[in-house]
Amino acid sequence: MSKIIILGGAGFLGMNCVRYFREAGHTVWAFDNLVRRGSELNLPEFRRLGVEFFHGDVRNKEDFVTLPKGVDFVLDCSAQPSAIDGYNNPTFDLTNNTYGLVNALEFARERGAGFLFCSTNRVYSADRVNAFATKEEETRWVWDASRIPPTRGFDPVRGYSQEFDVDGGAHSVYGLSKICADLICQEWARAFDVPTVVNRFGVLAGPGQFGKCAQGWVAWWAIAAHFDFPLQYIGWKGKQVRDILFAEDACRLFELEMKNIGAVKGQVFNAGGGAENTLSLLEATALVNELTGKKMTPGLAPEPRTADFQIWVSDYRKATDALGWRPQIDLRTGYQSIVEWVRREESALRGLYAS
Repeated sequence: MSKIIILGGAGFLGMNCVRYFREAGHTVWAFDNLVRRGSELNLPEFRRLGVEFFHGDVRNKEDFVTLPKGVDFVLDCSAQPSAIDGYNNPTFDLTNNTYGLVNALEFARERGAGFLFCSTNRVYSADRVNAFATKEEETRWVWDASRIPPTRGFDPVRGYSQEFDVDGGAHSVYGLSKICADLICQEWARAFDVPTVVNRFGVLAGPGQFGKCAQGWVAWWAIAAHFDFPLQYIGWKGKQVRDILFAEDACRLFELEMKNIGAVKGQVFNAGGGAENTLSLLEATALVNELTGKKMTPGLAPEPRTADFQIWVSDYRKATDALGWRPQIDLRTGYQSIVEWVRREESALRGLYAS
């Protein structure tokens, strides 16, 4: 069994990892600054699981001093996660997601620990991602393969692999902060022999995600339906497409990376739900309406957000080849679990969203 510190452990993905690895019998510590509203609701769960919680901030190197010395892995789920908010305060994204990452890596180096980093598909330029020919169908945009030349790192069926070019503008400030951190992880692996793995995730979702319009839209759709909050499609007629990866499948990937750290250290993986788990916003509305019995009819803002993607699908085949990993939770099963969580936690969520 391993000893694991999870940075951002009170956040959505971090909390899922805390629970997954603790229930598997590992020793787990959680570290979080509790800035994101709702994260404080996870503190009783730490006590139930027997997980020691450290209140600290990755931006402050001094906050790492009190953490345990005998550590096998550092799992970095800490971040300012919104791709929108960074334009209003770019320094906040960079200090959290880039400078904070250096503190975390240095902690892992000092402890001789492996380091798993949660990166993002936003490391890729929206200008490049949106450059491929598309055609409009009834509920979604799709790639027009007949008009797309062969391109390194892109397959019009499987989507984007980690070989796709990260150059260009329109990453969002969030994406910029993450590609900096992503490359720093790779450099620390080479220069200082820190066994790092970088996971460039697509859309992550699942129970326990305190979603909002700017981030965590899959859960936000279910929360909005339950409480009759208004929704809005922003650009592309609501037909923009994403692949969805549920948190438990991300935890399985981390677990395989830990078990095989010698073989995958220094590697980068694109990881998402893949072509078999894609959903447009229009399709998400129809699915949530079906699962909840609601009749949501979101409004439409015609202009897409800055640096947004029209279609994103993660080609995760490298992770399959290296680790035998692939997503196991399908869209309907995953969304049903979110809907059930919203119903179960109605009181807590009402207090969080109504205030």
